[in-house]
Amino acid sequence: MAKLTRTEQIVAEKTVCVLLVRGESPDGKKIYAYLAIRADKLEAFMEAQKQGTFYPEDYGIVIEAGEGEPPDAVKQKMTKEYGFNHEAMLDIGSPDKAHDLTSNLASYAATTVKDEEEE
Repeated sequence: MAKLTRTEQIVAEKTVCVLLVRGESPDGKKIYAYLAIRADKLEAFMEAQKQGTFYPEDYGIVIEAGEGEPPDAVKQKMTKEYGFNHEAMLDIGSPDKAHDLTSNLASYAATTVKDEEEE
């Protein structure tokens, strides 16, 4: 995997992504967590998930967490306070996809700003 350019690295260090992570607790129960993570940490986070048991708080800040699926009240809070769009979530299923996302943050941001200006 190619290293980030200096500009990509600067943007990644200053960008925080909010992820909805789903998994299982050690006792086999379904769990979820909303994690605020710096974009430059995404690849390491995705690699850790592949390795098995890991602790999301080692990679970012757990905003909300619980058993099962997030209830509507939590989803609404995440949308209102953090701008989390549950309908437009990206599936970042691998370290390679995390790298692609991180290296393209500047262009994603520019496209979003342009789209908002046109509205």
